[in-house]
Amino acid sequence: MDGWVNETGIYENLSKRRWEYWEVSQHGIKTMVSWLCWNAPNSVYEQWSKSVLH
Repeated sequence: MDGWVNETGIYENLSKRRWEYWEVSQHGIKTMVSWLCWNAPNSVYEQWSKSVLH
């Protein structure tokens, strides 16, 4: 998945059926910080996305 990650943000991982929040450092190091299953209710997604994007 990290081959598709170019900048910090939320990405859809189609193979694992989840959203992932990735951070990319100034040196290009990619770290998956958090993920949320697609089955989560919309209210949970909104709360999660606000918390990771602050």
